Amino acid sequence: MTAGLDGQSPVVRRDGEGISRLWGKGSVVTTKLSAEETGGALGITHFSAVRGERAPRHTHTLEDEIFIIEGGEVRLTVADRTETVSGAGVLFLPRGIPHSYLVESEAARFYVITTPGGFERLFSEAGYPVQPGNSAPVGDAWSVDRTVEFAENLGLGMIWGD
Repeated sequence: MTAGLDGQSPVVRRDGEGISRLWGKGSVVTTKLSAEETGGALGITHFSAVRGERAPRHTHTLEDEIFIIEGGEVRLTVADRTETVSGAGVLFLPRGIPHSYLVESEAARFYVITTPGGFERLFSEAGYPVQPGNSAPVGDAWSVDRTVEFAENLGLGMIWGD
């Protein structure tokens, strides 16, 4: 393919393509586009999430975040406001605003877009490889502390809690 004016080449990813990792309670998170592929402009991850999947309250200091919910029921808490999106919806989170989410339905599908890119590395590096018959780690293998440690080691500029 031909490169754009900035030298970046187009990238096409179909359903099932990208770097998939097991995450949290058994969700599959797939990196669809990385910062490296977009010249740092953005990163895109897709979640095939299960009930109970969540992100604890945190704040991004380096990037804005966009959630595009395709289906399911996701409770989003942004600052002091909580709303549940059932079905489809979009949420824009400017950097600096504390937020969290919780999947309340049996399953939910959503994209997370961060700009600039780089945050998607958390999922591809901290997640567990997806293999046939492989399920999410249990017990001490998966924890919020582990996620915090990876985020700090990657220099993602995250603030956890309030």
